[in-house]
Amino acid sequence: MALGELICGPTGAACAANTTLDHLGLSIDRFATKAITYLNSDFTDDAQSFGAFCTRVILENSCAALVGRFDPFRLLYLAEFQGRDGFEHGKPAKSGFRWTGDVLPDEKMPQEIWGPDHDISKVSRALLSQYAHHVYWLPAIERAFDTIALEDTSPFRDLIAVEPDKYIGFTRGRCAALYSTLSKGVHWDFFVSSVVLDEGTIKDTIRDSLLTLGGLGLISHFVPTSYRSLSEQAAIQAYKDFRSSFQ
Repeated sequence: MALGELICGPTGAACAANTTLDHLGLSIDRFATKAITYLNSDFTDDAQSFGAFCTRVILENSCAALVGRFDPFRLLYLAEFQGRDGFEHGKPAKSGFRWTGDVLPDEKMPQEIWGPDHDISKVSRALLSQYAHHVYWLPAIERAFDTIALEDTSPFRDLIAVEPDKYIGFTRGRCAALYSTLSKGVHWDFFVSSVVLDEGTIKDTIRDSLLTLGGLGLISHFVPTSYRSLSEQAAIQAYKDFRSSFQ
């Protein structure tokens, strides 16, 4: 099982949402194959030059696909917007996919997130917001961990090392750190050779990204309203197969 299917779910009937998720899944698999090769092989100049770029694509596309599976309207809007005549690649779009806003919340969460006076337009629907944690992730994490407990847990040891109620907070911090590190490798803003990403940093970042995304992908199939979900047992097996592809 490749990461693309673990993140995007199984292919379905022809429609705009499935076409978009299939496109993201192919992109995830293409770059994940390269990243896993860099992780499992001896360190090369190519790995140093392109490892961070491949991993950044995986991170962003995987999170975008998960946003779309939880909130298909967002996915369909982006697909429709980019498919219109006159779409310009170099022109910033306020409604485009944003790391801060779509994945990480763009505003500090209020202490009482369920207060009656919150403006609904300001309630964060970001993938890793506290609202998503309560509505989507936490019940799914608890169910997934209960199911995993009935299995040989060794393939899941990294996943279950974090308590369910702390999982999304931990993942939010890890994704923010990974995004920042990978940005350095993508933009290559190194002005002295001594700070270029070395083998340990690149391989650790690839591995941490794969573990983080694989875990989110698995848990997403335990969210009952998530679009294109695998069965729980199929998701468990998919994670095992994916996890076996790297150490």
